[in-house]
Amino acid sequence: MNLWQTIKSELDGPIETVRKSLSGALDMAEDLTRKGRIKLEIQSARADIRNQMTELGGRVHQLVVDDGITDVSGDTEVNGILDRIKASQQKIEDREEELQREDAEPAEKKAS
Repeated sequence: MNLWQTIKSELDGPIETVRKSLSGALDMAEDLTRKGRIKLEIQSARADIRNQMTELGGRVHQLVVDDGITDVSGDTEVNGILDRIKASQQKIEDREEELQREDAEPAEKKAS
């Protein structure tokens, strides 16, 4: 075995170890990025709900105080706001389920 082959064989082990470590780090970074994006979507949907609740309160106040209407269930604007709130709540539930799947997935990979 010549000198180059000896050096190459001695370096292949550490280089492969570094390569595997970098691959693991990249996988972890992707996982954290994906989870962070999901959490951001959840927070955004919660902020949307708060904004819709504020708009709903303003609309109900206008109907009751200014217009004297006490049954707001028939108002199309109120119903539209309620529909948007429901959609945001569903989005939160969907993203939380997705986050739970993401959290369970690495545990399954480690077990196998």
